[in-house]
Amino acid sequence: MKRKALLVASALAWAGAAQAEVLEITGEFPANNREASFLESVSVDRFGGSDGTALQIAIERALGGSQFELLAGRTGRDTAEGSISGSVSSGVDESSFTRKEKQCVQKDDKGKCTREEQVEVRCKRRIIDIKADIRIVRNTDGRILYSQPKPFREEVEWCRGGNASRTVEEVVENAIRDIAGSLRGDLVPHVDTYKIRVRENTKGLSKEAANRFKELVKLTKRDARGACAGWDAMKTEAAGHPSLLFNLGLCAEQRGAYEDALGLYQDAALAGANEGREGFTRATRLVEGRADAQERAKRRRG
Repeated sequence: MKRKALLVASALAWAGAAQAEVLEITGEFPANNREASFLESVSVDRFGGSDGTALQIAIERALGGSQFELLAGRTGRDTAEGSISGSVSSGVDESSFTRKEKQCVQKDDKGKCTREEQVEVRCKRRIIDIKADIRIVRNTDGRILYSQPKPFREEVEWCRGGNASRTVEEVVENAIRDIAGSLRGDLVPHVDTYKIRVRENTKGLSKEAANRFKELVKLTKRDARGACAGWDAMKTEAAGHPSLLFNLGLCAEQRGAYEDALGLYQDAALAGANEGREGFTRATRLVEGRADAQERAKRRRG
């Protein structure tokens, strides 16, 4: 979920300025549960509950193509470095109720409504609750690396003449798939491509420097590398300017110099660019993602 909050903030900034100049960046972010992500092989054991088998299969599919070697059967349970297990329960409650709605009770000879009244209509309410509990144990030492509840709830209402948009079976099937996908999000590092808006505020710069800065902002549309080189050349005359610091942080992030980006974002935030705080958080995650990738490679070699 941390990843979602991080990228949602960036997406909102991008959506609010669809025509704004941006830098497109690709980076690898770490799994939310870093320790569990280091497991090399896992077995998906049986899940308790009437929908346990469905969740087990959904998790196996969700983790396919990830960094994990998936092992099955007795051999898998005996040799996998980690095991995933848990339970899932579901409940469906349907009830009837009435409510008042405005309806036409009289029409003229042309079919136009001439009188409306509040009438009682019969309706139904359906509540579906699903709760999955998932645990991951490292088999080498018995340590629990991951233990999370994964609840799901849907409440729908419909009245006479209508129906629920999905059957109970469809809702449960989609919920099970979403729960498995959520687990993948917790355990699997991911590469994202995203766009971050450059900072355009030139307050505090000389007229000549401000004009050059704005031209570089426009240049990002066709030559991001050239814009970054231009901002780098302005470091002396615009030293400490929040927009310059932030944009240089973006440039460093784009070329993968995450430690440099951290310092630039921190300086930008201290200079008054609020965007620097988000950039610092994002760059921190990118540093972790790179370190985790190196650690996994090291463990495989070892």
